[in-house]
Amino acid sequence: MEFLKLIALQLVSPLKFSLLLLLVALILKVANRKRMSRVVNIIAISWILIWSQPYASDLLLHHIEYKPPQYQYPERSPDYIFVLACYYNTQGKVTEISRWAECSLQRNTEAARLHFETQAPLLVTGGNFLNDETVNYGEKAHQFFTSLTIPSEYIITTHRGTNTHEEVISALPHIKNKNIWVVSSATHIERIQFELDGIVASAAYFPVNYHSKGSLSPYFTLPSQSALESAHHGLYEILARVKFKISNSLFLR
Repeated sequence: MEFLKLIALQLVSPLKFSLLLLLVALILKVANRKRMSRVVNIIAISWILIWSQPYASDLLLHHIEYKPPQYQYPERSPDYIFVLACYYNTQGKVTEISRWAECSLQRNTEAARLHFETQAPLLVTGGNFLNDETVNYGEKAHQFFTSLTIPSEYIITTHRGTNTHEEVISALPHIKNKNIWVVSSATHIERIQFELDGIVASAAYFPVNYHSKGSLSPYFTLPSQSALESAHHGLYEILARVKFKISNSLFLR
């Protein structure tokens, strides 16, 4: 199952999927299936050209990032500010701040801002899923928040969770029937809503790290690497939601 998951995660990258199709086309050509080879070649080139257009990735991501109710500031303070994990790089000799992925920096900074405004405790999840499996994401996040002068007594760290579902499960003892504010990437918000449904008393969502402009006005540009990366984020999230719904339906049976 983990091997299949790894393959699926690789193939949501438009570039890698197109390269795989080109390899298939080459094999078909060697096998003297020239007509089929041409068809697969066309599909591969079309796929990479489509997702290298920023407007195509904007269209894909618009439904994902802007469908959930957009940010509305709640009137009451939360019981907890729940900030989900993203990534921390354990490789190379680089400065500490450079180890944090952009999504982590935005999530953690927003969570810290909300804490300073409300004095609500931070609930930090994330376990040992980094390149160096001896390094715990939650522990590094705890250090990040204390470096911003947030006292340790205001930081609750579960030290567990390698995906969204596991993070929610690890946070369950703290968030069940509580009023929480949730900080995560914009692509992530609707899936977290699915996970928290029926668990918390109320939840307000603070999306960060947007990958699309929020506008559907058509435009055309030269192919862009950033568009491929944005499309990767969108396709990954669609796959994750499909997996969640399938797993949930099987569980309900």
